Amino acid sequence: MTPAPRRLLIDTNVFLSAVDAGRPERGKAIQALEDWPAQGVALYTTTQVLREFLVVATRPTTANGLGLAPPDALSDVAEFAQATTVLPETIDSWRRLLQLVQEFGLTGVRVHDANIVACALVNGIGAVVTGNAADFNRLPVEVVDLG
Repeated sequence: MTPAPRRLLIDTNVFLSAVDAGRPERGKAIQALEDWPAQGVALYTTTQVLREFLVVATRPTTANGLGLAPPDALSDVAEFAQATTVLPETIDSWRRLLQLVQEFGLTGVRVHDANIVACALVNGIGAVVTGNAADFNRLPVEVVDLG
């Protein structure tokens, strides 16, 4: 799976797949993070995505987490931040999020995904790489499905 050269925002589950040997998308996640930049693809992520990674990575395996020790999870986050451009949440992305919530009638956890999209859009990024394409259903972004 090789996208045309462009700018892509990496979603949380791509990072989780890259470190979790038990996930079926692991190979594709590693390919995206390691190979795509050499093919002219600029990779981005957000502070929210990295925070979500830390939450799941350090959560116990009995609670659907990876069970990593904080130093290991922080080391992974540092690698991901090095491999991507990390976009902050700004007042512009906040305003765009509010527009998306209103326009698409989003509720609950869908607001988290809309926030990722808002950060991407205000930075001129129109595509998200994810293993959960349905999370971005109806949002105004192209989805590159890792799954």
